[in-house]
Amino acid sequence: MSRVCNKKPSVCTDEPLSNDEICHRLAVMLHVLSSCYGPRGRLKQIHNNVGGNFHSTSTSSVLIRAVTFSDPLLKLIAAAISDHTARFSDCGLFTGVFCLGLIENARRLGLRSAVATRVYKYLLNECNRYLSADDCGCKVQVDFSSVRSLVTLAHTVVTSKPACMLDSDESQHIASLTVQAFLQSVPSASSNVFGKTLVVAVEGQPVRDSAVFPGLLVEVPILQSVDLNRSPGPYKIVLFSTSLSGDCSEIGEAALEIQVGINPEMVVLEQLLKLGERVVHDGVEVFACQKVIHPVLQQYLKERGLVVIERLGLALMEPIAQMTGALIMASICSPVPAKAYGQIRGLHLHRIGSKEHLQLLPFGEAAVNTMVLCHRNETMLEELKVTCQRAEHVLRLTLKEPYALIGGGCTETVLSGYIKYTVENKVSEAASALKCSHTEFLLATEAFCCSLQSVALSLAHKDQHFLKDLTHAHCWVTEKDAHSQTTAMHLCSCGLVKERADLEKIFFNIPLNTAHLSFLPAPIKPDVQPRLLDSFTAKLNALNVAAETANLVLDARIFLLGAPDCTTGGLKTGD
Repeated sequence: MSRVCNKKPSVCTDEPLSNDEICHRLAVMLHVLSSCYGPRGRLKQIHNNVGGNFHSTSTSSVLIRAVTFSDPLLKLIAAAISDHTARFSDCGLFTGVFCLGLIENARRLGLRSAVATRVYKYLLNECNRYLSADDCGCKVQVDFSSVRSLVTLAHTVVTSKPACMLDSDESQHIASLTVQAFLQSVPSASSNVFGKTLVVAVEGQPVRDSAVFPGLLVEVPILQSVDLNRSPGPYKIVLFSTSLSGDCSEIGEAALEIQVGINPEMVVLEQLLKLGERVVHDGVEVFACQKVIHPVLQQYLKERGLVVIERLGLALMEPIAQMTGALIMASICSPVPAKAYGQIRGLHLHRIGSKEHLQLLPFGEAAVNTMVLCHRNETMLEELKVTCQRAEHVLRLTLKEPYALIGGGCTETVLSGYIKYTVENKVSEAASALKCSHTEFLLATEAFCCSLQSVALSLAHKDQHFLKDLTHAHCWVTEKDAHSQTTAMHLCSCGLVKERADLEKIFFNIPLNTAHLSFLPAPIKPDVQPRLLDSFTAKLNALNVAAETANLVLDARIFLLGAPDCTTGGLKTGD
């Protein structure tokens, strides 16, 4: 094929961080991500330049997926955020804000890239060592004998997404349901297979109607001809993944030789009816199919008292097979073996909004459940669905590492205070090992600590000011006059430290008071449960991903960007 236009040469960008336009794009990305951060984050409405739906969100995974980046550096950072959230669900905005803060502060302080990357790597190791230590001042044990810490973890995730549009009672209700769904999906001691939680979204109903049901809820048409008040279970169930519509779909593109007088549709229908006779003879009471079932076969089965479910879809096949123990049948040409049948404990019909759902109750110890989420409109419902799925994933991470980090910006301020105090006591040794001057080492440390504190400051929005106490290095928020030291604050942001007369504080988001005193954060013996908790596993990985990605960007010297080929319709969209 001849070219429509001449191929353009690749574009070579030397020292990308010295390019003002690229740095401006990084600054815009930092502003976008930081303004989304926390319960008071600003929502972003996204609409691409070729049409499509609007997205209203403050969730990093939705935001990054909906935006197309044209700059290689931005693509690299966006890919790092996406990969992190795909694995850990939480702390995507933390990853982006901290990473971009490290890059911006290194440039602002005039640090050489090589020095910044070496010092950042050294400080990252110090952070990992401190956070993994038993005496870490910002880590708490998750107590599985009580649901309080689990509810707090889930509540922190839910309330951090303002696009869900939940009031305090609704947030607490959704957090409790998330914990309930998580606990019901935890397998028993005799099983090593983790359960599943499926989400059914119902638009137009109040949030308080949301609930968790054991087993699976399957949307069905009105089952007027089926009597669900049958004898007690268990009931046999058979599960098909192939189409039972009678359209010869199994044959695919193969050629058929048909004798004169033979109707292939009737032959397939006869085969389907033989299949129906077999499952009725075997005592099956629930007949389920991923795709369409022929109306004649449906009528035959319903007349004999079977519950017929069609159009299940691919997403439900594996959970149903896991819950029932049924083998998924992929052909109608071979008989159904006895071992292919599964079992369910019972059936219930639920009317949720304008739709009916059939509940399949698990038989035995199958840890499968369904969370029904209700909200007033589609946008809020979609954001709530994503948030609940990520909150449950965060709870699952605690099974591997039963720890959480204090929230509300306190982890960032404590970690920043600890790093600054620790490294100042070994400047000469560290600077010599990293082959840099004392001044460069201290500047890089300042950049690292300021980047941590900038994450906490991202939680502050209009009419809010942040303080740090000079004893425990916890974060305090006031919405009153920032220049008044008499502002009443009863608890720090995470809720662990109580206000007292001898607790001195400084404002660290006021330009005229930017002095960061160096001191070792004092340990706390808490007598209360933190009111905000973040995932330990997710935030620890986010910290490492952010620092390593920032080092990659700072190390970049040359970018080769191939020009789009006219024949391939290459499209370059704005940031």
